[in-house]
Amino acid sequence: MELGLKRPELLGVLDDLADVLTVVPVAALEPMFARCEETLRDAAPSRNGSVRAAHVLALAWSVEADVWATDRDFAGTGVATWSTPNLMRGFAEVGAG
Repeated sequence: MELGLKRPELLGVLDDLADVLTVVPVAALEPMFARCEETLRDAAPSRNGSVRAAHVLALAWSVEADVWATDRDFAGTGVATWSTPNLMRGFAEVGAG
């Protein structure tokens, strides 16, 4: 999968992207970690007991965002996830429209 952007063009795209990013301090998310860990531990579809992604879930909940993930850790948490192929397909559709 190649986007076709070389370094000079990519830097401009990254600058534009940085303008629309929301930076959330980890300290602002810490009060949510216990609830996120519990949700990840109990999420029915994954049920692997892993809570390593609690900070990612806290961020997704706090900014109402989807998550780009390659596993099922977020299944059953109420957060939409995107695989790489689906994300690239979505970008292509936006670019074509």
